[in-house]
Amino acid sequence: MSAKSRMLLTVLINFSLVVILAGSLYFIEGEWQHQREREAKDEVKQLYFSKMENYLKEVTAFISFISVGYTNDCPRSFVLQMRKELFNIPGAIEFGVIQKEDDHGVVVCNSWGENERVLVRKPSPHDGFLMTGPHTINSLEMPIFVIKKTIESFEYNILIKKSSVDDFLNNSLDVVMSLNNKQQGSTYRDSNVVDNLSYVVPLSNSAKRYNLYFIPTTLLLFLVCFFLVTPTLVRAIEKRFLRWKIRGHVYYNEYQPIIDTNDQSLFSIEVFLRSNDGVNVKDSIDKIKSLDLCIEYTLFQVKLIKSSFSKEFISNNSFQVNISCLHLESEFFVKNMLTLGDDICSSLILEVTENENLMIQKTVIKTHMERLKQKGYRFAIDDFGIEYSSLSYISEFDFDIVKTDKIFINETDKNIAILKSIITLTNELGIACIAEGIETEKDCQKITQLGISLHQGWFHSRPMKAEDIIAYY
Repeated sequence: MSAKSRMLLTVLINFSLVVILAGSLYFIEGEWQHQREREAKDEVKQLYFSKMENYLKEVTAFISFISVGYTNDCPRSFVLQMRKELFNIPGAIEFGVIQKEDDHGVVVCNSWGENERVLVRKPSPHDGFLMTGPHTINSLEMPIFVIKKTIESFEYNILIKKSSVDDFLNNSLDVVMSLNNKQQGSTYRDSNVVDNLSYVVPLSNSAKRYNLYFIPTTLLLFLVCFFLVTPTLVRAIEKRFLRWKIRGHVYYNEYQPIIDTNDQSLFSIEVFLRSNDGVNVKDSIDKIKSLDLCIEYTLFQVKLIKSSFSKEFISNNSFQVNISCLHLESEFFVKNMLTLGDDICSSLILEVTENENLMIQKTVIKTHMERLKQKGYRFAIDDFGIEYSSLSYISEFDFDIVKTDKIFINETDKNIAILKSIITLTNELGIACIAEGIETEKDCQKITQLGISLHQGWFHSRPMKAEDIIAYY
């Protein structure tokens, strides 16, 4: 995947994630806020309900007190006592006792203590307490509610200012009083005190959606996506895409012979990565490493060797395949390599570059190398001599071959001295030494005179395809 494609993919994923997450966040936060609003309103409604019910209990208790105290007459002492009790009830302005007579009613007692019998509507018999209103009485010039109770031929009532009821409800739009279900809306609760009274949530009372944290949370989600989620997804997509390229044979092997100049025979063949997509080889290798697909690609290279050459050719030749310390640390890699047939195991040379740090997992690597060597694999160390770890690697690990770096081809006194010391070391240890970077006849003669007979470089042959290496052989 090119840098431009990767950038476009990153932008697309970031945009998609932010849209999806922001939309989900908006909905979830809206529901959360709505739930909080409902809970808060429920608390308010319950508070209103409790306050109003307690008030009505106080009013109805007074009405019951009148009904018990009234003895068919209205003495001054009774009126004064009732008036005193009445003034302790907020908003209560008058009490009355109405007696049914024929087709009308007569006020026989009231808080004003007047003895004049006033004709009023005929009391309607009913059980419990009822509330009516709001009514407008000319003498009071204010709307009032009437709360009443009928016992036999008498009605006992009390007049309550509408403003007092409104005060108890705090002029709230969350809940309103409804008499005989006249108010449109959903019933919140029926009164436990007054039979025909309900508390109703008006139809116009709809919850407003608002999102206090939408913008800051969306910004936070964008940052999380940009720095954490998107890179992970892009990496996963790139890994899947690269795996598809490997399995789809976009990558293939080329082979470069390593020559024994003593008799111009073929000592071994190094396997190189190549691709059909025009991407630079170094970039392809770096991408494979960065996406942790080195092991998969190496197993693919070995599979290509098996499919590109006959068993006889493989048995008669050696193939050098580049690996890293991650390969030697991996139980998965070792198990897969151990499942291969003996013919190819003995023909494979696993070549580790010296700049790989083998010391971090030294014990594991040594164990895995021993298991592989028992199966017939050989090991080479590449770029030998350019790092300080050269001698420690030779001492700690059982390498069969060392490859000198091509920088030593440059003819300087220092390079010549280093090459001579490497040759002496490998001869003493019985390790084969390959000189890399032989580009000219002069290079070939110089390295041969120093005592290194195994050569690799363009002077002898460039990397070639499988059919060409067969013909070369």
